[in-house]
Amino acid sequence: MNKEVTMTFRLEPDLRTSFTEATEMEHRPAAQVLREFMRDYVEKTRSCATVRPPMSAAERERREDAVNYARSSVGLESFKLSRDDEEHAQRFINGEIALAEFVKVRQ
Repeated sequence: MNKEVTMTFRLEPDLRTSFTEATEMEHRPAAQVLREFMRDYVEKTRSCATVRPPMSAAERERREDAVNYARSSVGLESFKLSRDDEEHAQRFINGEIALAEFVKVRQ
């Protein structure tokens, strides 16, 4: 891969030190790790942008109502959602996942 540009940015000295120490523990160049972070970020951003269009306020409200109904239903059965379940529900409300993924059985 041909490296043609340099990127300069500011960060806290403690963060730089900690990051350098972490990469040295793995015997990996810091620049290599940063490039991997950047590639992962670009891929994640591209996949999200192509999968989900912006969500309307009405859709968000509909999703919140649906999740609140599900919470009530679960509560009537004397169950309580775990923290992971609540985070999963919030991802659905935020539009990060579709209904099919939200209702899919999870381990």
